[in-house]
Amino acid sequence: MGKLKGKRLSGSTLIEVLIAMVIIMVVFSIAMGLFSNVLRSGVSMRKVRVNQQLELLRQQAIKNGKIESGHQLIDSIDYECSTLKQVNGGMDILEIKATDNGAQAGSIRFLLKKSNENATD
Repeated sequence: MGKLKGKRLSGSTLIEVLIAMVIIMVVFSIAMGLFSNVLRSGVSMRKVRVNQQLELLRQQAIKNGKIESGHQLIDSIDYECSTLKQVNGGMDILEIKATDNGAQAGSIRFLLKKSNENATD
């Protein structure tokens, strides 16, 4: 302790510390903004589930040879099935739209060959 008595200790002033803290806070706020944008724009599990459900409904329609027009509510997502156009040769253009709280979550269009029982209608 006696050796330190004659020497002057160097350190940071309060202004230098405050400036360093402001710089660190600015860098962290920019990083948090970038991180939240990446999370928001990434593919969420909900979107993946919607796409899987649309594909499942499409496969069921192909298997059955028809689609039931109307709305289906699955996992709080509304799926609207409709026939867009009837094409010659017993084919229909079908569309399934998914909406999540009023916002479109996905859609799928495909050609469907009518089954024998529907072809006579």
